[in-house]
Amino acid sequence: MSKEKYLANIDRVLEEVLRRNSGDVGDLNKIAYSEELEESGAIKKIAFDVFRVNDDPYNSLWTVEDVNGQAHLVRSSDPQYSSSEAGDWTATSNYDKNDVSLAYKKTPIARFPANKYNYSSEDIITFKMALLDSVKDDSFLSDVLNEQSQSKLANLVNKFPEFKKIIKG
Repeated sequence: MSKEKYLANIDRVLEEVLRRNSGDVGDLNKIAYSEELEESGAIKKIAFDVFRVNDDPYNSLWTVEDVNGQAHLVRSSDPQYSSSEAGDWTATSNYDKNDVSLAYKKTPIARFPANKYNYSSEDIITFKMALLDSVKDDSFLSDVLNEQSQSKLANLVNKFPEFKKIIKG
């Protein structure tokens, strides 16, 4: 195996391990289901056995499925999303076109809901392109990174050391 293939394989394995061990909902595709999740407001029932999970950057629908004899919420695939890319950055809008998730090297960084950032579904493409253009500005990127929780920011800096020089304070 060539050195490049070996290193690429190591990177892929490390990313998978980090994703599996992450507490970030954006990195998970399955969550152990319990009634406490509903009671605490961490999930919201949409229909029979269909839920939305708070803090899911993709705003996905989740269904209850049996996994090894235990109930789990499993992310349903939603093929009707739209992505725009620029270099290592991706801006992905949900089906309803009211939420954009910004990802760096396929790792979700932040969400930009329409009700907070004041864009319409008709403007979603323009908003995503402006967002991808804005990440070129270290000041903007610093603001976005500093809005993340301390634990998420620490994980991002650990995974992407290049963010360390961008972060303020």
